[in-house]
Amino acid sequence: MQAKICNFPSCNKLINPSEKYCDKHIKPKVKPFENAVRYNEGLYNTAKWRKLRKQILNDCPYCVKCRISKNDTILEIHHIMPPKGIEALFFDISNCIPLCRQCHRVATGKETAIYNKG
Repeated sequence: MQAKICNFPSCNKLINPSEKYCDKHIKPKVKPFENAVRYNEGLYNTAKWRKLRKQILNDCPYCVKCRISKNDTILEIHHIMPPKGIEALFFDISNCIPLCRQCHRVATGKETAIYNKG
């Protein structure tokens, strides 16, 4: 097996032909929302939140975006207005909607883009 040169500009390290970069220049895979700040982290593991979540899913047992049923997938609860540390907004049932994981990621990604623009 013949080695090749790392694809990183000006790096001359020889690597396995099936690789693109050497160990020094390999780019780690970033998980979506890995560095996201969750202002209300502690509130998700409370009896009050579990009760509210259960009530929301009983009232609406499907993703409000794509209509997939909770029988077909695990639904997540999305806050329409991000509570950002405001406990009353976090537990406001009118601020919560059920979304499937994919729709929740899309919604959160759009919010993140909007808030990061400043």
